[in-house]
Amino acid sequence: MTIVEFLNARLDEDERASKAVPVGARGRDRALAEVAAKRNIVRGYADAHHASMRSLTPEPHGAAVGGDPWSELLAWRLAVKYLAAVYRAHPEYDQSWEG
Repeated sequence: MTIVEFLNARLDEDERASKAVPVGARGRDRALAEVAAKRNIVRGYADAHHASMRSLTPEPHGAAVGGDPWSELLAWRLAVKYLAAVYRAHPEYDQSWEG
């Protein structure tokens, strides 16, 4: 299981739990907004990772991919690790994601 798959599964659980709270209950909307924000972070990391992997392969006609995807990917990776650390007590959490 990748860190992205792990986080998406935890966010699915969090979203289901938040939606089980009655509409209008204190904190429900905030909890759902936090799930949405975290999904955007995870998606950003996945997109940056995909782009960095794509930059390893030359574009058609020898065109280079611009920018430094590695520093961007590192920043996203750290953000995703911080999100995963919230669930470190979960049995599927991988200790290699720390540090």
